[in-house]
Amino acid sequence: MTADEAGVFAVWLRGSFVPAPNLVRFASSLAMANGEDTPLPAAGGREDISGQLRRHLETFDY
Repeated sequence: MTADEAGVFAVWLRGSFVPAPNLVRFASSLAMANGEDTPLPAAGGREDISGQLRRHLETFDY
């Protein structure tokens, strides 16, 4: 799944099932191995979320 595809899914998930902030979190496998995760933005659209996912991947999956 790409960051853009995950962004679409996260917007749907946040809007349909878990609207409260900080309930949707993301962690790549390397980040999980290091005990790290990233909360998705509580507001904003697919572009905002996809950007956050890309930054996470750049930070942890090198």
